[in-house]
Amino acid sequence: MPVKPTFSDLNVLIIGDVMVDFYLFGEVNRISPEAPVPVVEISGRESRPGGAANVALNILELGATPILLSVVGRDITGNLLLKLLKDAGVRTKHVLQHKGRVTTLKTRVFDEDKQVVRFDEEDIEDLDVRLEQNIIKEFRKILANEKVDIIIIQDYNKGVLTKHFIKQILLLATKNGIPVSVDPKDRNFFEYQNVDLFKPNLREFSEAIGYRINPKSYESLRSGAEELRRKNRFKNLMITLGSNGIFCFTRDGNSFIVPAKSIKAADVSGAGDTVISIASLAFVRKFSMREIAQLANKGAAAVCKKVGVTPITLKELK
Repeated sequence: MPVKPTFSDLNVLIIGDVMVDFYLFGEVNRISPEAPVPVVEISGRESRPGGAANVALNILELGATPILLSVVGRDITGNLLLKLLKDAGVRTKHVLQHKGRVTTLKTRVFDEDKQVVRFDEEDIEDLDVRLEQNIIKEFRKILANEKVDIIIIQDYNKGVLTKHFIKQILLLATKNGIPVSVDPKDRNFFEYQNVDLFKPNLREFSEAIGYRINPKSYESLRSGAEELRRKNRFKNLMITLGSNGIFCFTRDGNSFIVPAKSIKAADVSGAGDTVISIASLAFVRKFSMREIAQLANKGAAAVCKKVGVTPITLKELK
């Protein structure tokens, strides 16, 4: 495996649901007299780009150029997200704003490094036909005017990735010879047919095939992967297994588990974004699936040691 991977010449098109992750940091020292709930004394707050926007930050920090395509509301949260992305150096000209959408806002409250509660404000309905047509038009414009080395589809079930839009992405990617990697969710799980790199987590994988998979059993993982391939014909599969590492099922039928080093995780949110970012870049560089999984494990471990959604840097990966 190359010791120092470099991705500076790569352009990555990221398509999917974006959001703002808002954090309230504090400390619990007492129980409320009004109800049996902890009182968090807030000492700090922070807003960070999440979802596909976090993938864009990961791609940027790893040295490549992200091209982000999504939809946000014409609201306070949407305006904040665009500002956060611009301040970080991510172009936002392909992030469409629409007054009829509510930008997803996830608020997490922490007692030191422990999450106390999370509440979400969002619109998870599919884009209406007109907005769907607009984002497909924008997608075609990107393919006509930009060099795209790989497309990452980051699906959070928030409505940007409609079934028709997904079909258009896959059709035009094939037509233009662009590889596609997917981080799926349940709503559109089987819409992602014949993609180059498919990366569900263990829960998503088990729910899709309809029975529980033992993450420590190679035979259980292999059997489930073979069944899944019959349904969606993926070329390469990566199943993230949390502390058990990553299971890979390659295009030529080889399969194996790449174990992860044991760490004390502070926060696992955003780890999937980091994995798909690293895996996609390494895939374009033609790393083997084992090398890709090793790099992805390393990156996920690094971000899980931090509180909150945080992108991996190339320095940390090296």
